Amino acid sequence: MDLVHFYKSIIDLIVAQAGSAALLHVHVGMAIYLAVLTAAPPGRGAIVALQVVLAAELGNEAMDWLAAGARWTWGDTLSDFALTMLWPAAITAVGAWRRRRLRRAIATATPSRTGAVSSTASRRAPIAST
Repeated sequence: MDLVHFYKSIIDLIVAQAGSAALLHVHVGMAIYLAVLTAAPPGRGAIVALQVVLAAELGNEAMDWLAAGARWTWGDTLSDFALTMLWPAAITAVGAWRRRRLRRAIATATPSRTGAVSSTASRRAPIAST
């Protein structure tokens, strides 16, 4: 048995035990995202985690395409992709939006002094001088 059909048989077994293939896409996408997010270094962890989920989903869909042959459809692939990527992408987008909003609030709240480097220019907190 070649790798593609072995992979497909494992996935079919998991789906038979879990119930819904659609729900499995959501849960596996989130599980991969959270696992990579906890292991990734702080700062860009969400983007790295999202990229790993994307790579895993593209790999899964490539295996599905190879296993399905003529029975493969765009509708199933797009549905699987949307179900897998929706929540990791939403969490990443909300996190980026909140960080940007916080940076703007900090930049507008700190008074600028003549000759001082603004916190937005260096992207670091200003150093107090006496």
